[in-house]
Amino acid sequence: QEAYARDTYSAVHLKGKKRNYDWRLAAPDRGAAAGMRRVGIGALLGLAPDWRSEALALAAHASALTKRWWRAEVSVALPRLRPAAGGYEPADPVGDADLVQLLCALRLTLPDVGITLSTREPAPLRDGLLRLGVTTMSAGSHTEPGGYASPSDAEPQFAVGDERSPEEVAAVLRSAGYDPVWKDWQRT
Repeated sequence: QEAYARDTYSAVHLKGKKRNYDWRLAAPDRGAAAGMRRVGIGALLGLAPDWRSEALALAAHASALTKRWWRAEVSVALPRLRPAAGGYEPADPVGDADLVQLLCALRLTLPDVGITLSTREPAPLRDGLLRLGVTTMSAGSHTEPGGYASPSDAEPQFAVGDERSPEEVAAVLRSAGYDPVWKDWQRT
């Protein structure tokens, strides 16, 4: 979704089908109606000026999805806007304490919803947030265009905060008492 605030959303989506806020907001419903087993949503925290309003909208959206599509696994992602290529600095950065507050609030209000934490966050923070209810973590991420298909000299869209390999992240998960799951979407 990137932003739930309509004014922010329209300011950053200038063209194409994605510009239609209502169409974009209904995308998870269309996916669930089509039989998708998992539906993930999120807001790019720090894009809109009031992260708490964004968090409330995200929680309300997740709650509505879990009620309408109770057979689907609903998850939320909590990416924070980071400094990016060309010297971009977020105007409304969301601090670590704010992220912790949001994660705790989501876990308490939506106990069955998955929470995803990306490699945008530094390794020590990610490791600490595990105990607060994070259910999915990325690892070995690339943010440069085409970075997975053919690593190149292209400039990343933003800095990755946790540069550990998937194997290193899995070792941390195991040492904290969790079972890393590499793939759970294919019947054997």
